Amino acid sequence: MKKIMISLGALTVAACSGEMKHGESGMSHAAHQMDEGIVISSARVLPPFPGRDTAAGYMSITNNSDVDDKLLSVTSPISGAVEIHNHIEENGVMKMRQVQGIELKAGETVELKPGSYHLMMFKANLPDGQEDVSLTLNYENAASVTMIVPVEGRGESSKMDDHSGH
Repeated sequence: MKKIMISLGALTVAACSGEMKHGESGMSHAAHQMDEGIVISSARVLPPFPGRDTAAGYMSITNNSDVDDKLLSVTSPISGAVEIHNHIEENGVMKMRQVQGIELKAGETVELKPGSYHLMMFKANLPDGQEDVSLTLNYENAASVTMIVPVEGRGESSKMDDHSGH
């Protein structure tokens, strides 16, 4: 009985840590930091601006394994089309462009954030007051995993966050 209670306590702490390990398929709000595998932290979805229908997603992805991997795609029931984008320079002008995945080098972290890699969720159906969103991340080597991430308000927008013309 004592082992069961300790295990339940560990699961509760893991669920509150704000990080998710991606080594096995499943759905979870969070899991604690592991020494191996792909770990997602600080994941969040920003809802569309009023009158718009494009949401954005951000997170940190750490590859704690010894093997390089690649995030190939992301899906979500709130959007028929989730694309991975990056800001790139074309002829001296910064532009957002879709990319065909994100390389996840062993032992390194990639930040999905404004002005860098990020997720674009087109025609997002995100009712007012919805507090979280399901995202499924699909990798080249690691198993796909579905996680629940919080929806955060946009607050004041900046040019980097404005995906309205995208």
